Amino acid sequence: MQAQISLSSTKSFELREALLIYRTDRDSERTGPSAFVTKHSIAVDPSGAPSLGAGSPIQEGDLLTLCAQLRSALPIEFLPSNVLVRSEDSITWWTPASMRRMFYAKEKSTEVAQLSGKRFPQPPLVFRARKRLLEVRALLRDERPNQQTALYRAPYWNVNDDGDVCLGTARVPSQATVDSLPRWESAFFESEFTHPNASKKLTEYPGGFVGLWRSLAEKRRFPAEFLAAANQTLHQFITS
Repeated sequence: MQAQISLSSTKSFELREALLIYRTDRDSERTGPSAFVTKHSIAVDPSGAPSLGAGSPIQEGDLLTLCAQLRSALPIEFLPSNVLVRSEDSITWWTPASMRRMFYAKEKSTEVAQLSGKRFPQPPLVFRARKRLLEVRALLRDERPNQQTALYRAPYWNVNDDGDVCLGTARVPSQATVDSLPRWESAFFESEFTHPNASKKLTEYPGGFVGLWRSLAEKRRFPAEFLAAANQTLHQFITS
């Protein structure tokens, strides 16, 4: 049997050790462990065929060392106050209410063509970036959210019901780091909003999505009362 694993690395790897897991199906024996693991060295004969060496029970220190080797090294970074959560593969941050120029695919309709290029007030937002992935939600209050803060749908085209952004050909950073946050935000706002991507309403504004943004052109404040609930807390968003 052959298996291929993509590690996105140029490092060279060799088979050095093997772990064997032993389990019992005898449920009647409720005392003692129901499984154990042995660690084996690997011997390779002149033809290149590997074989298991003698085994020994794996220790807690072996597991900690293995976990450390499997995890990617997280660079040391000073976290600014707008960063909410930093993990090995993602970063979540919030932005206060702001003014942004927005661009629409003009060929979609005359209505959005008239909006494209104008400046609009934006609600406070929560972003989460991962490799080539961006999610966004909106906030009701212009303040740093906590775990229990209720989130709202980001009122934008290209964003689906889960908050995922369809990036299309947008030029986004290759990594999700503290330094990359302004570029993620620019990639979101400076790319064209090309299509509705959600099955649920993006706003509670009586005139709908286009009516909302038409009413906001060159205004100074986003009306938070017209945000549509996402039925999700920040904690649920981060752990989803």
